[in-house]
Amino acid sequence: MKTITYICDKCKQSKSESDIVVIETTYQISRNSQASRYTARAKKDVCKQCLESAGMLYEMPDNTDVNEALKKSQKSFEDKLIDLLYDLGVQFQE
Repeated sequence: MKTITYICDKCKQSKSESDIVVIETTYQISRNSQASRYTARAKKDVCKQCLESAGMLYEMPDNTDVNEALKKSQKSFEDKLIDLLYDLGVQFQE
């Protein structure tokens, strides 16, 4: 028998697989005016409760206008992205 434990990277609590949402971010790093670019990727598991507390959708609500919900979700994601990255331990160089 095998047991898999899912841990939210934000609140560090054990969650079920269905309670976890995977957030993946990428960014590009260029080298001093040279054509070379490097891509860095990060994947984090965040529980639905942490996303909800940040005002971010994790499921499309029933009986709502899909376009309006997606627009609101996109705006919330953009507004909360940096805060969420800080909460997940991403450090930014000043």
